Amino acid sequence: MRIYRLLNILLLVILITVTLVGCGQKEVKTDSVNADSLLDMAHKGHQYERLLELADTLQATGHITSIHADYWRGYSYSRQRMMRLSEKYWKEAVNSEIRNKEDLKYYAKSANRLSGELLLKGEYEATMKVAVPALKIMDEAKYQKNSDYAYLQAAVGCCQLKLGSPDEATIVFNQAYKRFYDVVEEDPVRSNFTTAIAGIIKITEAYLQMDRFHDAYDWTQKLKKLLDYYNQLSNPEPDFVDKQQARLNIYQASALEGLGKHAEAEKAYQKAEKSNYVQTNEGKVEAINYLMVAGRWEEAADNYEVLDKQMEAYGVTISMDIIQQYLLPKYRANLAAHRTETANAVSRQICDELDKAIELMQRDAAMELTTIYNTQQKETEIAEHKANLVRQRYTATILTLALAIFCFVLIIYFRHQSSMRLEKAYSKLEEANERTKESSRMKTSFIKQMSHEIRTPLNILSGFTQILTSSDMELDELDDETKKELNDGIVTSTNQIADLVNKMLELSDVNSKTVIELKDNLSAIQIASEAINVIIVDNRNSIPVQLKFGEGMDKLTLQTNEQAAVRAIVLLLNNAERFTKEGTITLQIEQEDDKVLFIVEDTGIGVPASEAEHIFEEFVQLNEYEVGTGIGLTVARSICRRMGGDIVLDTSYTNGARFVMTLPL
Repeated sequence: MRIYRLLNILLLVILITVTLVGCGQKEVKTDSVNADSLLDMAHKGHQYERLLELADTLQATGHITSIHADYWRGYSYSRQRMMRLSEKYWKEAVNSEIRNKEDLKYYAKSANRLSGELLLKGEYEATMKVAVPALKIMDEAKYQKNSDYAYLQAAVGCCQLKLGSPDEATIVFNQAYKRFYDVVEEDPVRSNFTTAIAGIIKITEAYLQMDRFHDAYDWTQKLKKLLDYYNQLSNPEPDFVDKQQARLNIYQASALEGLGKHAEAEKAYQKAEKSNYVQTNEGKVEAINYLMVAGRWEEAADNYEVLDKQMEAYGVTISMDIIQQYLLPKYRANLAAHRTETANAVSRQICDELDKAIELMQRDAAMELTTIYNTQQKETEIAEHKANLVRQRYTATILTLALAIFCFVLIIYFRHQSSMRLEKAYSKLEEANERTKESSRMKTSFIKQMSHEIRTPLNILSGFTQILTSSDMELDELDDETKKELNDGIVTSTNQIADLVNKMLELSDVNSKTVIELKDNLSAIQIASEAINVIIVDNRNSIPVQLKFGEGMDKLTLQTNEQAAVRAIVLLLNNAERFTKEGTITLQIEQEDDKVLFIVEDTGIGVPASEAEHIFEEFVQLNEYEVGTGIGLTVARSICRRMGGDIVLDTSYTNGARFVMTLPL
């Protein structure tokens, strides 16, 4: 701090001396080296208020140009998270007249920063309006061999990619990469490598966000080439290499996972895990990108546990962007990992932070407007120092500009609110559209299946009818075995059609909230036996059904609806028989507290645990080629729930499928 005070005193002495010699009206000869030194010291010391003071003072004394000063004002406000002010000053720098090489240098820096800020906000057209003219001006001035030019090219490419022009984006990205590489080759210092690597990472992230995993993987190869080049230099910094190599492996893992190359993706991620960087909180947060793409929800949720510590370490204030980029994915990861309590806690945090963010946004807007007013007062003093003759005109301009900025802030605010509402509405519409498509597909499949199910017995009935009504056929000519075969076929086909009609009638009532009257008092064994008898009468017990019950179960009675209870068990047994090619089907009766359990076990193909609830939805068939309508389980659960019970799949059973039906005593 003493050094800064001495420099301030020295600068003040120089200003007083120059003012006395120059009679207060002549411009002071520019000492750009000393000015840059002061600004650089404040910049490296993270003294952003000091940067603002220096920019005002050095511009007033003529030591730096207005473009130079506006760049540092914008930079200072951006580091203080006052983005409206940073955007304002960078716009002023970009719209100013370029008079010399110093102006051109800071014009390029301002255009780079402004385009990056607009790109981060998703204002792609506004980004193009800044970046494209800036590249043209730099081309005309032959000011191209620098990282700002390459960054502007990368920004243009990102906009083209987001706006649906991937081919044009590819061309611009390759030009930017060549520019980055040329700058590094010309001056292979760490700062240039840092800039080039950051630019390539920006491009890689853009492709990953668009799910263009093949392109993203190609850019990881370019990043690898640049890192290999850096490692060839003398004394490469180990921590820098470790961090960038870890990020390279994470990006490669994400891209490969997106391409379906799971083994290679896992291998790349294992390399990243060996780095020191991934063991840090920052590295764990960055690794979440791959874990989310890979569906490794448990690990993603674990990594998200360090998110709060990481944001606290960097002094991050919760904002709408932070909620969208980190808290919402954290909620999704914990929800997918079935960590319901943590997911609920995160959802409550999101709600609380949304309230705080809205209040903070409103307070920041008011504070920034106050700062804008104070800033304009400073600009008025600078204008008076240069030209007292235009004081009144400049004051009027300041008031107009303040009003315009106020209106601009309001427009941005309402635009943001409107954008949030549209995004929510679009998300709901998209979700509803997907559900409609899935429902339509399932209903179409159901109709086709029903058509097939009805057509088969109808064809049998039609064939038998033609035989029996044929003019050449005498019933007395048929032997008893043939008559029995005809009779069994007709009865079976008629029962199948009747069963399908009954299912359709039951399906129409599946979403009914009407409670089924519990009017029958009978034993649990009687219900189970009747269900088995229905299966036997229907001639569907190609796989025998074994009834099991423990001691005392023969005396267990319950108040229920006999017809409905039997129907639900029959549907479960039909389902078990349909998916069991060989083995056994068991119907077991147990008592648990004040409930009776009817457990249907089979040795069939089983049901994945992830589909435990999905199979109870209407028309769902995990195997679309399997015969059936996909409504049996839906109807069974509906009947059971309307009697005060339920039906669930026991996911712990692995020898087939086990459905547990409960009814109250």
